[in-house]
Amino acid sequence: MKRLIIILAIGLLAVNFGSCSNGSAKGDEKKSSVNSAIPASSIQILYFHGDRRCATCIKVGEVSLNLYNAKYATNTSVAYKEINTDKDENKAIAEKYQIAGSSLIIDIKGVVTNITVDAFKYAIADPTKLESLITDIIEKGLKK
Repeated sequence: MKRLIIILAIGLLAVNFGSCSNGSAKGDEKKSSVNSAIPASSIQILYFHGDRRCATCIKVGEVSLNLYNAKYATNTSVAYKEINTDKDENKAIAEKYQIAGSSLIIDIKGVVTNITVDAFKYAIADPTKLESLITDIIEKGLKK
């Protein structure tokens, strides 16, 4: 019975992520190889989404933006960008970060941390945990 519940839970999560996320949501870090108009010395919280968003996608954006506004809006080293990947003017940045759907990434001096999986896991169930995750990554970046 436990196995059935676990399999169903995994299946539901896969369907939820599949409807809104992209293939690069691995929670990994990688060096960005494409130059950006934003200075490499800055920390960027980048929330990518399309025109159509589910409740979890919307909540990821709300939690990350609210955290930015509460803690980092006055810090010139930290920037928040909401990027609609369905708009032509955002195609280049989506390609740069290899984004095809809803994603939350943090770019610190060219080192990209994709926290999409955790963002989707915690945005509704435990937004405080998502805030802590984002804060920890940014605070480590500010110390570099």
